Amino acid sequence: MSTVTFFANISESARQRVAEEIQNVREYNAPGFNAFRGKVQKTKAGEKGLKIGYLSQLPGGHSTPTALAPDYNEPVSIEMIASYVYPVRYRLPMVFDHGVLRDYKNQVPGAFFQLRDILKAHITSALKRLNQNFYGDGTGSVAYSTATLAAIGSATLTGDTTPAVSAGHTKGTSWLRKGNWYHAVNATTGVPRGLFQVTTAGKTSCTINLTSGSITSGDPIVDINTYNKWFRGLAFLISAVNRTIQGVNTANNPEFNSFGVDLALAPLTFAAIEDLMTGVQVRNNDGATRSGKVLFLPPGQGSVLRKSGQNLRVYNDSSNVVRGIAEDIDFGTNMSAIIDSDMDEDRVYAAEYAEFGMLEEMELDVIDVDGREWRQLMGANNSGSDRYQRAIGWDGNPYRRGNAQASAYIYRASTTGVTGQVT
Repeated sequence: MSTVTFFANISESARQRVAEEIQNVREYNAPGFNAFRGKVQKTKAGEKGLKIGYLSQLPGGHSTPTALAPDYNEPVSIEMIASYVYPVRYRLPMVFDHGVLRDYKNQVPGAFFQLRDILKAHITSALKRLNQNFYGDGTGSVAYSTATLAAIGSATLTGDTTPAVSAGHTKGTSWLRKGNWYHAVNATTGVPRGLFQVTTAGKTSCTINLTSGSITSGDPIVDINTYNKWFRGLAFLISAVNRTIQGVNTANNPEFNSFGVDLALAPLTFAAIEDLMTGVQVRNNDGATRSGKVLFLPPGQGSVLRKSGQNLRVYNDSSNVVRGIAEDIDFGTNMSAIIDSDMDEDRVYAAEYAEFGMLEEMELDVIDVDGREWRQLMGANNSGSDRYQRAIGWDGNPYRRGNAQASAYIYRASTTGVTGQVT
């Protein structure tokens, strides 16, 4: 990603130091999102979006002529379909008081470090939300309610932690932040059902102030006005569920559905990963498709595999003494692993990078279209104020470049006793 330009008016040495710190923040907070966008093909297409053509049907007319019946069957031509992908806009606004900015401009040391930390916090928050949704299904869900609340005022919201067929059900309320506003959405209609603010955060439950509407058990919880406006993440791109992806109905084009292994709340094992790779091989009829995958899995499930002893190696040293060592897990077949806490706790994705692309119109950076650093807010009387605004943002969308034959996933792995963000 590009160097963030928050600090254009400070010394070069200070700017370089802050840029390095922010780069460290980026790498630490978004391992999956950063790895994916760094490996797949990136392109720009503008607001018109990108059209992607696919071969949807092989030619037919297979014939077995004889001397008595020499005529070939009528040929069946190939068929092509097209899918479309458009950039999704993400923004995180910031508002600062004139006094803070004045000290910042004058390079008052105490104020500079305070502002630096604030800006780093904004970068961290933006990256976390991008990384969380990288594993999502595009709904933007940060929790699923297991409580039904009808009374306006203070209440306790509990979040789902049970693995489900759909993504997003294992994080409880750990992603809900104090002071932030959220919508509880009627998933059938897509219309917000309730509006609330978190007053006390918690991992599996939190205290909220419900200001309007109600909340029903099963409702997805999203940042206000964001439901179904996010880019489609791995939960949507790699899925066995019939859906419309990039304008293509997978019920009519099943090659866009990925192979999936449902563990039905059984523990993750290397046998399950073997089943996953075998399924990929069967779909492609090619043993080479077992190799070269990148596995995305949460730390807890990686720990489950290590506890099974699959990472233990016994060998004889140069003195012919038997020794043992616990190493990082070797998945074999030229596969690597990305361990990411922001994943669903019950999932493993095996991604073939060649099947994906990234439509990226703007890297995560300051929104700056005319060279002005800060915008004065007009205030209640439309005559100005001592508040100044700017925002950071990202424009893009991960997408499928081809069919879903070589990528696969495991879901509904047991999370009992597994360390995760809610434990």
